[in-house]
Amino acid sequence: MNNLHLLDAPFGGQIGHRTLGTAGDWLVLIHGWCGSAGHWDIIGPELARDFRVLVLSHPGFGGTAPPPASGQTIAAMGAAVAHVLDHLGISGAILVGHSMGGPIATETAIAAPQRVAAVIGLDTLSDRDYYGRVPDEEIRRRHEEFQMDYPARMRAMVDMIVHPSSTEAMRVEINDGMLAAAPGDFALDIKDDLFAWNAEDRWPLVSCPKMLLNSPYVARLAHPDPMPCFAATPIATYDSGHFPMVEAPSMIVDKIRSCIASLVY
Repeated sequence: MNNLHLLDAPFGGQIGHRTLGTAGDWLVLIHGWCGSAGHWDIIGPELARDFRVLVLSHPGFGGTAPPPASGQTIAAMGAAVAHVLDHLGISGAILVGHSMGGPIATETAIAAPQRVAAVIGLDTLSDRDYYGRVPDEEIRRRHEEFQMDYPARMRAMVDMIVHPSSTEAMRVEINDGMLAAAPGDFALDIKDDLFAWNAEDRWPLVSCPKMLLNSPYVARLAHPDPMPCFAATPIATYDSGHFPMVEAPSMIVDKIRSCIASLVY
């Protein structure tokens, strides 16, 4: 678990955490579905030149103890991140949530507004097919379809959302890391709750400055109808696929720094 410290999560299971850097504002890197703290291994040290960086593995991911069914929710994972902030005495945190980490960052900011200075969603939130409320029957259909051949469906998903320029080695690294991050049945149950989560209800409750940093290439797959809750949200873009921390690390470090400068400073 990459030398993570483990903390009991509020709704069960454990959340893993590790810090990098010794000076600057706190930057919290929140991984997405079937990720772990290791997703940030390339860019975390670089960002730690300017910030104190906190990376996390959500309960049940990256080898941490999973929560019971009642704790397998986006809200519970947001509460777990807020618990780590409280445990470490962190305030004024800038949250960067990748993919499913965008909703988790949203819930963290709602749960602990006194500890969060800003939220940046990284390739996340604006597609209503994932982050608007998905009908129950559609959630069941997606679950069953993915479950029929979990490894093959994972690889097909990865190939669809990485950039065409990403090498086969990168694709294999991303795919293998996602398969190893959590058992398939657990991961799909978490994904069900992600699809039941509704950005239109939750995003307006975030009171701090917030913005999105999204990939136009991945956005080609998004639902064409925008969600009204993002009408006033600044959306910056970057030129890579869904996993820029692996596909284009130097570029995304510069983009994250630029977004923080415009949003916070």
